Amino acid sequence: MKFFFDVKTKRRLAVLLKGIPNTVTKISAAVAFTQSDILIEACINKKINLEWWGLFNSEISSKLDIVRKAISSPLIKFYPFAEYFHPKVIVFHGYGIYVGSHNMTKSAMYDNVEAGVFIEEAELSDEQQTELDEFFDYLKRNSVPATIEDVDRIDEYIKSTQIEKNKKEEIQTGLDDLFEEQFKHLFILKSGVTDYGREKGDTENKRKLLFLQEWREAQNDLSIVQSHVLKTCKQPAWVNPSAELTIITDQLLHAYYYTYLLKGNDEHKSIEIVNNEYEKNRRDPDQAIERAIRWWETLESAPTSEDIHINEWSISNRKILGFLKERDLSQDEVLTIMSQNHAARNHARQIRNSAFNLPNDFKTDIEERVKIYVDWLMKQRTDEKLSVNDTMRYLLFNEKQSIEERVYESVYSKKYRLEHFGRSIIGELIGWGRPEITHLRNNRVNKALRCLGYDVRLFSE
Repeated sequence: MKFFFDVKTKRRLAVLLKGIPNTVTKISAAVAFTQSDILIEACINKKINLEWWGLFNSEISSKLDIVRKAISSPLIKFYPFAEYFHPKVIVFHGYGIYVGSHNMTKSAMYDNVEAGVFIEEAELSDEQQTELDEFFDYLKRNSVPATIEDVDRIDEYIKSTQIEKNKKEEIQTGLDDLFEEQFKHLFILKSGVTDYGREKGDTENKRKLLFLQEWREAQNDLSIVQSHVLKTCKQPAWVNPSAELTIITDQLLHAYYYTYLLKGNDEHKSIEIVNNEYEKNRRDPDQAIERAIRWWETLESAPTSEDIHINEWSISNRKILGFLKERDLSQDEVLTIMSQNHAARNHARQIRNSAFNLPNDFKTDIEERVKIYVDWLMKQRTDEKLSVNDTMRYLLFNEKQSIEERVYESVYSKKYRLEHFGRSIIGELIGWGRPEITHLRNNRVNKALRCLGYDVRLFSE
């Protein structure tokens, strides 16, 4: 164990952060106040994965520009806490742990008198390691990751409340309430609440939390990929330049996965390919993204109908799904969108004949199979007697809840859940129908992201 007694002429934590050993590939940090990017810069420059928990209230205790910089990197996840968060703990996995008084600020790094300890990993007892793991498990259970879209909204919030902030002493309580109301989807722990996922009978809450964490993390990963496409990609001539960037990004990933990586290999080999690519790219996803973009730019024609998906399907799907704001879709309209939903087509093929009251040896082509599936789906009802039209309308246009919450409810809740209408189908639907506000998600998207080096779990896992 080493004491980190930092004074004006001796800055041991700053030296450590600037000279992190190359053996460290992951850092877990719980730091209340972050006003300096020293840790973020170190992780980006050294290709170190960082999970960072910080205080993020109406005072923006974790500086907004630093948060934006962090979560724009594929290597970093930021988990905000709204209140009652004051630790200063940094775990350098495979090396050691710092515990002390330092916030991540320039004053703490270079000016303040600060005190802490650094314990090498080999010095930790089994009991201490368990306590450390349990602490970060607790943080993980009680937080959801912030996305670039959240940061943009918070930036708008800051600008819109500037006048009010000038009257801080008079209205601080009201501002806190306003902030937490605007961004309540980010904050799980509130006063009087203890451990989101550990209360007796709280299995449902734990499942929901894990789902929201995964969905938001992957959405932010897709936003990072899209930012690369926006900044550096010269689109092939067959891509409609007016198409939504989310759709173009999705189809780039579609082509990259099926044509560039699988190269005609059977889908059964995909897990092996995905895991090999992940290990190759996980230290530098940005480089993998740029490599995929450079390949995409060379394509003189669409490898597997990506031109149809971008230039035709995206338009017809969005138009038809938009009708849900005013009316139910007809069976023919539902058939059109399901015929243009990759996950729905795959699932229709996999459903047993018995589910459709068909003979066990019944066979037909994929188009007829989707038609049978849609005919069956239109007759189904949720436990609360809602139809597929009701579920899709809630999914796409209920603005009272976040998108990820609507996806969760559509997949799992008694009110909205339908048999054989799962998260890949739903993730595609909301991406086709609302491309201006969300990315398309299915298991193929997960595989493509993981190939690029993102730590994304496959739906099958």
